[in-house]
Parts: sequence; C-alpha cells; structure tokens
Amino acid sequence: MPFSNILVTLLLTIPLVATTLPELIESGLQHNALIKKTELQIELMKAKKAESQSKRLGEVDVVGSYTHYNVPRTLAPIVPSALSPGSSVNTTEDLWTTGLQYSVPLFTGGALEQQIKIDALATQMGQSQQKLSREELIYNIRSLYLSALSLQELIIAQEAYVDALRVLREKIAYGVQVGKHAQIDLLKANNNLTQAMGSVTKSQSSLRMLKQTLATVTHYDEIGSLERLEVEPMTVATHVGDQNLDELERFKLQALEIQKGEKMVQKVKASSKPQVALNAYAGYNYDLDQIDPFEQEQLWQVALNAKWNLFDFGGTSARVQQAKIMKLQAITQKEATTEGFKKLFAKAKNQIETGVADYETTQSQYGLLQESEKIEQARYDAGVATLNDLLLAKSKTALAASQMIQSRYAYQNGVFYLDYLLERGEK
Repeated sequence: MPFSNILVTLLLTIPLVATTLPELIESGLQHNALIKKTELQIELMKAKKAESQSKRLGEVDVVGSYTHYNVPRTLAPIVPSALSPGSSVNTTEDLWTTGLQYSVPLFTGGALEQQIKIDALATQMGQSQQKLSREELIYNIRSLYLSALSLQELIIAQEAYVDALRVLREKIAYGVQVGKHAQIDLLKANNNLTQAMGSVTKSQSSLRMLKQTLATVTHYDEIGSLERLEVEPMTVATHVGDQNLDELERFKLQALEIQKGEKMVQKVKASSKPQVALNAYAGYNYDLDQIDPFEQEQLWQVALNAKWNLFDFGGTSARVQQAKIMKLQAITQKEATTEGFKKLFAKAKNQIETGVADYETTQSQYGLLQESEKIEQARYDAGVATLNDLLLAKSKTALAASQMIQSRYAYQNGVFYLDYLLERGEK
C-alpha cells in the first residue's frame, strides 16, 4: 500500500471531532496540582514580604493587667512633691492597668531591609519556578500525546496489513480449492494473519493505557481519537551560547538563588550591629479597692532601647559561615545546571537529527519494499516464488511503514523537548 494511501486512510479513519493537543494542554495547566501549589507559594512569599515591610512601622498594642499585692503600693511612681506634709498618696493592693503601647525598630543594622529584599527575591524565584513547572507539564503532555498518536497511526497501519493478509489468505484458500496452492500455504497464511491480529490487539491495549495516563495528567474527562499532527521532519538550526542562557528561567532562578545567598550573609552580619528601638506607652492605673469612684492615675512614657551584642561565643560567626556556604552552594548549582543543560541540549539536537535521518531512510526503503512486494506477489501468483518469500516481503513493507510513523514522531518529540529546554512551550 503506498504511503500516500496510508495517509488518506488515517484521515478517513480518525473522526472529524477528535481530542486536540491544545485542549489537553489547556486542561492540564488549569487543573494541575503542582502549578496550583506554585501559585500559592508565590502568594505566600508576597504575604511574607508584606509582613517584613510592616515591621518598619512597628506595632500598636492594647495592653492590660491585674495584679494583687500583699502590701499596698502606689498607683503611680512617687515624686518628691508627693512627700510633702499633708499630702496623700493613692495606694492599692489590687492594681488594674490598661493602656496603648507602641514599639518600632529604629535601627537594625540593615537586617530588616535585607529580609525585605530576601522576600522579594523569594517571590521572583517562585514566579520562575512556576514558569518552569508549566513548561515541564506542557512537555509531558506533548510527549504522552505523541506516544499515543504514534500508536493510533501504527494501529491503522497494522490493520491495513491485517486486511492485506486476509485478502491473501482468501486467494490462497481459493488456490487450494482449485489445486493451484498447497495446503501448507494456507496454514502459513492463517498463522501470519493471527500474529498480525495479535499485534493489533497489543497496540490497542497500549493505546488505551496511554490515553488513561494522558487523561489523568490533564484531568480530561474522556479522550477519544486524537487529532493528527502535521509533522515534516527537517533539520532544526538552533544554537545556544552562554549569553543566551541567562535569559532562560532556569538560569534566572539560579541567579536569584545566588543573590538570596548574598542577602542572607548581609542579614546575618547585620545582627552583630547595634539594635535600637523606640517604645512608647500611655495608659491608666486603677485602684480596684476604691470602686466608687475609681481612683486612677494616668501614666505615659517614651523610651529608647539599645542592644549591641559584643560576644556570643562564635554564634554569629557560625551563622555567617553557614550563609556563605549556602551562597557557594548556589553558585556551584548554577554551574552544574549549565553543564547539565548543555548535555540535554546536545541530546535533543541529536534526537532531532537522528529522527530526520531515520525518517528519510525508512521513506526510501518503503518505496523500494513496495516495489519488491509487488514483484514477489507476481512471482508467487506465477508459481515461481514461495509463500515465505511473499510473506517476508509484506512484513518488511509493513515494518517500514511502522518505522516511518515512529521516526516521524520521535523527531517531533525531539522538537518538543528542545522547546521545553528553551522554554518555548507556551509561545
């Protein structure tokens, strides 16, 4: 059967309404749990950044307390004027206080500022990770789709081969009846037909499993026939230099990790600098012993608190060292990512080139094998060739047709993998 006839058969066999690759990708991106998780992680980082920024402004608290003393105490601190003869001092054994308290850091050595920058970097890292997760999901869906589509077309080619063997068997059966062919030829034809039908059954089972996997990944209700993709194997001219790598999200992510490590070092160093805070309070002290009327005293105070750690037995130095090591790890990871990326890029290019070469080879072989099959059919009909020769020619032709389908989609999978590496899946 000419390859053009196989294509016509594919178009006629696949229903007009088929499941398309864009539909599956859209469904997968919309429902994938990992992508939803990265979205939540981004929101979490934004909330943490807002929390760090709010610390610049301090906090206002409503405070209150109740204390019972074994001896009376004053409602307010005693000043010298209160000790003059004839003066009275309010005291109580049951003291109730209420008030407002405001605290704000005035100087943290830059630790608070560095934390805000770290939170901003974490948000950017989450956004980069989200883009990479989407690209990975798109490639996985595409790869599964190609595998299923390859099997779908392979089954059609196998069924065409089964039909050809069935026609041959009928001819041989008629030849046996008229004494033209031996009974052994009919047995051989039946055996080859049974094997071919078994191959179709296995392929159909594999296709069902692939569709179930694809439906699970994409959260698609039901996947029927797959829409055929137009694939024309050709060499792809793509080069990636070091200057292009920094534009990819996977390398932006590594660069952000290095920046985060540097900010962590600065934050830890800031903790060894003086820490200054402002604390203010305004409120009332009440005498619960005298309820009607309440005896109360209004108090307010403003204080500056300073703290400077002079020695912590090497704790700060250890934390600085840890932060520096984390930064070095990020630098090393970026180098490893670069090396791994270049290997994968070369692998994808090789897969594409191999797919083109295999397709061109099998396409040429297919044309020659078709002619060979016609010759063997004529020789067998003329009685100068054995059935084994004819069956071998038919099986080689069918194998070449299958290899053309596989090499075409292996090529396309290489193109999709290259798109994944270069983060072009959504473009």
